Amino acid sequence: MKTEHRWQRWALPLLLIPVWIAIGGGLIMLGERYLAGLILMPVLLGIGLLWASVIVPHAERTWLLKLFLFSLVLHFCTSFVIEFVWPSFESISDGAAYGPHAATIATAWHTRGFVTYADVVPVPVSAAGYVYFSAALYWLIGYNTLFIKLINGLFASLSILYTYKIANRLFDGQVARRSALITALMPSILLWTSQNLKDSSVLLLSLWGFWEALQVARNRLPRLGMLALIILLLSTVRIETALGMAVIFSSTLMFQSRGHFIWRLALSALALILIGWGLQRAGYGFLGSDVLSTRLSIDAINAKRTATAYGGSAIDPGPKINSLGGLIAYLPLALANFLLRPWPWEATGSALQLATIPESLFIWYPLFGLALLGLIHVLRTQLIHTAMLWSYIIGATIAAAPQYGNLGTAYRHRVQLWPFYFILASVGWQVWRRWRERVRQSKPLAAQQRPLRG
Repeated sequence: MKTEHRWQRWALPLLLIPVWIAIGGGLIMLGERYLAGLILMPVLLGIGLLWASVIVPHAERTWLLKLFLFSLVLHFCTSFVIEFVWPSFESISDGAAYGPHAATIATAWHTRGFVTYADVVPVPVSAAGYVYFSAALYWLIGYNTLFIKLINGLFASLSILYTYKIANRLFDGQVARRSALITALMPSILLWTSQNLKDSSVLLLSLWGFWEALQVARNRLPRLGMLALIILLLSTVRIETALGMAVIFSSTLMFQSRGHFIWRLALSALALILIGWGLQRAGYGFLGSDVLSTRLSIDAINAKRTATAYGGSAIDPGPKINSLGGLIAYLPLALANFLLRPWPWEATGSALQLATIPESLFIWYPLFGLALLGLIHVLRTQLIHTAMLWSYIIGATIAAAPQYGNLGTAYRHRVQLWPFYFILASVGWQVWRRWRERVRQSKPLAAQQRPLRG
């Protein structure tokens, strides 16, 4: 019996040896990039779980870790599909430049020592920090565009956790769960953060920075240095977002923090000086004043809308703006373009554009309506407590809206604000549900109070 039991114990592994050989041979035939990606995934999974276990609250740890793992697997699968099944997709976005530019820098570092981006690339693109990060990765382990896609998936999945933490800190657990779940399941976020694009970095750094700002508001001064560092890193990826966060965080800390007004004013001034000095040392001017004067001037806005107004469809360069009054008059149309277009009947230029119609009609437009309801609610009931949230959403949206002549680019870039909108949408959903419940409860009472006839 013992001999038979041993044979049964070893039979299955022996029979599986040919299957293992076949699987291994198939993976080798798929190429070195595929195998390297499979090896990297458990490493990123371990890093993500370690990070998540540190930042998630203990009470929600099981649920959040499940959501994080689900999101990470979903991003990994999407990255593999884009890399091996649909590689031409990245040729229509900034990813077509990020990868080759980073590879050129990495090659130069191997052959010539340290060189800057501008030394080896005649026309550098924006997001130099993201390109340098990619170049460092390629210098260390070789040129493999799948690696950066998988890492971006990790960044996006971590962003979900910070969305939860922000919503839970400002509102409650129900709003936090709903916000995190929407962020994890939104198709556009999944698509753009599974590629070789800066979107994942912008999402993670902006949400992480927002969380650190909320911690500073609770008089945790050591976090002020971390907040300044995060904003400085964000400035190398998307300078406009970093500048907006720096100004809004510094100006709203006095309303968010505790203690005497003099202390709150001093804390806000200290944040303003520290963040402003960091941006000045990075070459952007104090609080990015040099960048603001060149990128957000009326001439710069006109130039950017004209430069981005190209492509087969969903183009709207808008009118030429000649004054501040003209900019204010154009703003309502610019906001509609940025937040809601391309309209479903405009998204007909390609199969990819057609695929955005269901998301816009059935997911984003209803969520946007709920976000407006949530915004009205917090302005009426929690104006001071949520000042950092609503001022950032309003300020970032108004600053970004007039700059896009290509509505497809606007569609992609507004994704970088979506987790903040989803928090407001979750509040709006809660307000709507409570209103429905009050209406439902009031109907029997009204029926009882109605006078009898006859």
